[in-house]
Amino acid sequence: MATTPTHAHALFTVPFSHNSDFTELANYCERFAQTLLESDEQGEKLALCARLSACLALLQPMLNEPIPAHLVEHFTLNDLPSRLPAFEPETDQLGLYCQTLTQLLIGRMLPPDMTDVIEGLLYELVNFYADRLNAPRWLQTPNGRVEIDALS
Repeated sequence: MATTPTHAHALFTVPFSHNSDFTELANYCERFAQTLLESDEQGEKLALCARLSACLALLQPMLNEPIPAHLVEHFTLNDLPSRLPAFEPETDQLGLYCQTLTQLLIGRMLPPDMTDVIEGLLYELVNFYADRLNAPRWLQTPNGRVEIDALS
């Protein structure tokens, strides 16, 4: 039985290495993660996770290196951007992330080095979750109470 090529199949052969620049690697990571969410096939998901892991492993040591000269222009603006990258999951989804990470830790199936990383991630997510839940929601104005989200 022949398999039908999918969008993911093209990602299995995308070439990247330690010679790729960090922007290329970041874009590949994004594509792997997006396709992983869209995939329903377990084998495909596993292959995408492997590619994502390899790409992340190459990207990690580059994070503290200076931006290469040929990319400086790409990161230079004349005006402030209207939006910067931000982590803004819905509160219910954020709660599910925290619960899932907690359940992973309870299951004690992870090696100690991964447990440390998951604990750190859980700490950051729970703090962010609590901050989101405790954040002000309204601003009192001379015209009455206004939702803060409506102001941005």
